[in-house]
Amino acid sequence: MMPAYVAMFKWLAASAACVATGLLAWALLTAALRRWPALLPRRALWLAAQGVTAGAALLAFVPHAAQLGIAPTVTLSEPTAVARQPSIRTVTPGGTPLSAASPSSTSPSSASAGERSDDTGDTNDIKPPPPALILAALWSLIYACGLARALLRLLQARRLWRQLLASAERLSPQDLLAHGAFSASQLADIARHRLAVMETGAAISPMLVGVRRPLLLLPRHLRDFSAEQQHMIIAHELHHWRARDPLCLGISTVLQTVFWFNPALRWMHARMEWALELTCDQQVLAGRPQQQRKQYAQALLLQWKTQTATLPAAGVAFGGIDGATAAARIRHMQQSALPALSRAAVCGVSVSLAALLAAGVMLQPVLAVTSPQPAAIVVQTAPFADSGETAWRYPLDKMHVSGFFGVTRTVSVRPHTGIDIAAPVNTPVHASAAGVVIAAGPLAENDGRYGTTVIIDHGTQRSLYAHLSSVAVKAGTRVEAGQLIGAVGESGFATGPHLHFEIRQGEQAIDPATRLANLDAHATKRALKIRRQQLGS
Repeated sequence: MMPAYVAMFKWLAASAACVATGLLAWALLTAALRRWPALLPRRALWLAAQGVTAGAALLAFVPHAAQLGIAPTVTLSEPTAVARQPSIRTVTPGGTPLSAASPSSTSPSSASAGERSDDTGDTNDIKPPPPALILAALWSLIYACGLARALLRLLQARRLWRQLLASAERLSPQDLLAHGAFSASQLADIARHRLAVMETGAAISPMLVGVRRPLLLLPRHLRDFSAEQQHMIIAHELHHWRARDPLCLGISTVLQTVFWFNPALRWMHARMEWALELTCDQQVLAGRPQQQRKQYAQALLLQWKTQTATLPAAGVAFGGIDGATAAARIRHMQQSALPALSRAAVCGVSVSLAALLAAGVMLQPVLAVTSPQPAAIVVQTAPFADSGETAWRYPLDKMHVSGFFGVTRTVSVRPHTGIDIAAPVNTPVHASAAGVVIAAGPLAENDGRYGTTVIIDHGTQRSLYAHLSSVAVKAGTRVEAGQLIGAVGESGFATGPHLHFEIRQGEQAIDPATRLANLDAHATKRALKIRRQQLGS
């Protein structure tokens, strides 16, 4: 299960990606509309744009390897209480000694002595969470309040609809036949698909209400229109119904609610509503003479003048308009058909939206989660050449070191106890040296934070391979250097695929660079920069 602090940080990154992608899509589509005005009434375009914007947020929760992106790997460490140990010799990330005691003072007895406070008697200092996690927690609180407000507005709109429908009267087949607003083909279509039709005395527009099984709600004043106008208005609403426009608007409303903080989604929703109305207008007027077009435009203006109530936010309506939109729709009605859309426009916009989604993948950071380790940390930054030891082989055939031993990253609460090697899921992992497997599978240490792990005893030292997706050896098995022992994964608290590799000597974690030669040549620029800034090497 993903820890809460990791989920909060992921949601912060997801929200930022959603807003950035939405603004880019906004700029892209605005420019495209100037070049190709025929894009305006295309429902698929606005649905796709909203999907890309929301997808950019959801990508933050999709595991991916660092090789797919250009953003650095981010390591999160769980905020914990840190015991004071003034008698233990250790080294800060900058290389400054904290005391003169020997490393052996990390024994239980020494640690107990070190827990005594120098001045207050407290046994622990609570280390404050890093700024990134504070920001993530703050955003989570703001988002929760905004989501509650958006849901409240939806509930209020739903209550208005229920009150409106409670006062409406359902029309029977005999009532529909006597109504005069329906043609014979429309009555047959309604009967065949069992579309419910209701009538209300409220001064609303004719509209479809509902998403999964919408019903047609008509105002009683529609009877005052001419039969020809009524037939065309009903045809408009039935086209909405056949095209499943209520479902499209329902999906859009859900996205607006979940991502309430993104203004681009509201803009796209408004453009999609406009596209739906223009498409229905053209479908109704296709092949009709100019006289009927004028009748349709007059019905639109008459509806605007008659309508006095404000519509709730979930209906698909013939009206619900102001003077500006009515005038714009009438101008479009004068055209014999919607403007043709060139293949270049379709390809250009499609490729651009796909590029936006791909950019969202590449800009999402890979998150690796580590937790405080029980083993003491001895920061040894000496290069391999000075150790006089025999080199071990690399655990992966292709090394991509994204985090060095001993560094403390922006969102980490303590020095790193190993190295992180970014790689895709199921990349083969090999034993770095010959030895005996002493653990293979889910590791209970640190509440299972290592996930699926292999530990190999090499005599004076042990190597640990964490966050695996699977293991290929069993405890007690003798392995040789280079033998397959498992595959890269993201088990435990590693939310991005990578291998966490440690070397332990007794109860101490030591720098893997003392055994693995020339790691710098296989490290990312960011990893090298962070180590240089903190450790001076």
